[in-house]
Amino acid sequence: MPTETQAAASQASAANRTIQLLTFKLDDQEYALDIANVVEVVRMVAVTRAPKAPPFVKGMVNLRGRVIPVIDLRKRCDLRLKPYDLNTQLLIARTNQHAMALMVDVVSEVLTMPAGSIEPPELVGTAMQFVRAVGKLGDRLILILDPETLLDDDDADLNRNTDKLPAGVTT
Repeated sequence: MPTETQAAASQASAANRTIQLLTFKLDDQEYALDIANVVEVVRMVAVTRAPKAPPFVKGMVNLRGRVIPVIDLRKRCDLRLKPYDLNTQLLIARTNQHAMALMVDVVSEVLTMPAGSIEPPELVGTAMQFVRAVGKLGDRLILILDPETLLDDDDADLNRNTDKLPAGVTT
């Protein structure tokens, strides 16, 4: 059984932990991804439409020889749609099994937040299926997205459907 000193040290250690996030905006709302899920940020490139793709998948891009799906976060999160142009940024993200390009208005900053300033979404609202947590920084609320949920199991086939590749083609 831990002593009072050990318990206090454990609480102090948790209070001192920080999490690094890459923040971005869609309209005036701030969102973020854990920096561990971020590969890079690039400008919009030509997007090839994907037949029968879910409505939130704009298509695919070739990023240095790797074909990855492009997710329209506005459509995925049921936000007001906006035309995208060559100034639109693609946030290249990865999960354990997938890579994706997220269309965002603007990438803002890399932010280090105290772990104590981050709450699970069920404490601040419901029906936020893509939100992993909510960060509180002064008067700012930052919705921290869960990239694993942006492509559900059916949609993930866009990124790893290798059984239908032509003979001799490998990934």
